[in-house]
Amino acid sequence: MEFNDIFNPLKKCLGDGHNRQYFFRDLMAMITTVTEEEWGTDLDPNTKTITDETIFNYIKRGLSRPFAQSIVNRLTPRRLEKRIKERPKGTREALAKELSPYADDINSDNVGKYASDLMVEVIKSAAGLLSDEEIDQKKKDAKAEHNNRSSGYLTELDKIQAKSFIVSHEKEKELIPLCHIAYLYRPQHRQVRSMYTEYNLFPLKIRKHILKLSESLRIMKIKSLHVNEALSLLLKDLEKYELSSERYIYLFNQYFYRAFECYADCDIRDYDLYAFPRLCQTDKKCFEGGRLALLDTFINDYLWLRDKGKTDGIPCPLDFLYNEMDLDTCSEEKLTFWLCRFIIDACINLICKDQITDHDVDDQYAEIQEDLYYCALYWLERFYEFRRSRAALD
Repeated sequence: MEFNDIFNPLKKCLGDGHNRQYFFRDLMAMITTVTEEEWGTDLDPNTKTITDETIFNYIKRGLSRPFAQSIVNRLTPRRLEKRIKERPKGTREALAKELSPYADDINSDNVGKYASDLMVEVIKSAAGLLSDEEIDQKKKDAKAEHNNRSSGYLTELDKIQAKSFIVSHEKEKELIPLCHIAYLYRPQHRQVRSMYTEYNLFPLKIRKHILKLSESLRIMKIKSLHVNEALSLLLKDLEKYELSSERYIYLFNQYFYRAFECYADCDIRDYDLYAFPRLCQTDKKCFEGGRLALLDTFINDYLWLRDKGKTDGIPCPLDFLYNEMDLDTCSEEKLTFWLCRFIIDACINLICKDQITDHDVDDQYAEIQEDLYYCALYWLERFYEFRRSRAALD
């Protein structure tokens, strides 16, 4: 019910020939003890009362939230009920007829209570509060949703929504697992890639069905992200395995998060990834001829040589990256890109190879920095779980 749905019948039956603005003031005097000076809206500087134009807008478009909030805690519905009961029976019958669409059993005897209760509900709604019926309904909806989540029950509409999502984002299907990472990281954030935002708005059962349809349901095993803990463990391993010198550790704490906060929408497809020397012959990807390779390959080769005790004269991978890409003077956008890239490749190489499967997220499909950042979060979490399991065994 809107304000004018209750105001117009009351004005018609109780207005006594007064204009709408006068009756509005009279009605407010009956329904609340808040004076006009306290209504929380602009007053006419001459009369110190609310303007007729503002009142007309309330009647036509509904009460404003500030106005409703200013009176909602000092309502006097029983006073309005009493005033209506004092009216002649014919007047009360006429009002009951006007309000009959909102109550089947309304009559001249109880119309005062019905009218005052309806007015209270309208004011509460305008103030942003829930009615008793809405509260009960929300409880029922929450209970039903809980039961559905527990049972995993999917309606036909749920299945259609999940399939529609898959079809709509067919070109991005390889990135669908990252939707779960986006949900865990920022469920209420408006993502750059619309797919992430759309996924976040679905209830759990539909999100789960989307991942099932895209054969990515395994990622649901990740219940939360441990970004700070994982970074701390990673930095320790970088030092332990001599992948970086200690002086670069500050980079991750100061700049990694800015890849998401400031540069999520940046296109990353033009970066030259094959920019690192080949240290030894492995099965990692490189250009024909074996002279240039990915950062992943460079780290893999370095770790292999380190195990052989043959890294003399070879800079640590992060040291090399820092100098080769001029990370001390380059743009922050470029710096954050390479930090994400290094985190992904370092985590992959520090996790035991037999624990990496075809179902893990593949960052080769990342097109914007938002994608790459979520890939980095995914591999940080995988690295965190790996380090925890290894510690448990030790």
